[in-house]
Amino acid sequence: MSRISNRFDRTGVVAVEAAVVLPVLVILMFGVWEVGRLVQVSQIVNNAAREGARLAAGGYVNSQPITSAMVTTAVRDYLSSSGLPAAASSGAQVTLSCNASPTWSDPSSALPLDNFEVTVTIPAGAAFNSTRWTLLTPLTSANQLSSTVAWRSLNNSEIVVDTALPY
Repeated sequence: MSRISNRFDRTGVVAVEAAVVLPVLVILMFGVWEVGRLVQVSQIVNNAAREGARLAAGGYVNSQPITSAMVTTAVRDYLSSSGLPAAASSGAQVTLSCNASPTWSDPSSALPLDNFEVTVTIPAGAAFNSTRWTLLTPLTSANQLSSTVAWRSLNNSEIVVDTALPY
């Protein structure tokens, strides 16, 4: 008889345990989800900066000089095709800079092996908020995403070859 009464005394225990544990578990899951999304978007921004730097490093495409506007377009196209159209259309700021050569204005005017940087920033605002998946903004206090890629210019240098044989 004691077995039967013990079974009836434990009814509803699972429901009470679930009611206590489930809110904590859901909050942790949303936090992991949000952090995972920010890591994904950060990787997309880093790859977009790398794509812009790779384009700028060549200096020329099909004998056409690469300009800063072409680098910006390439970065925004990468962001858009990777699933961040709001960041690409209005929010992304692309900066191309070179400290090695004072006359460097566009990638096509760079000297061979000049160091340059491409910085992509998605500032606070609608474009940044569109990168989030959840509405739990207190979990992520970041207000911008930024990535800087350092690269070297691969412009061809002029090589003069003396075809005269030495005496």
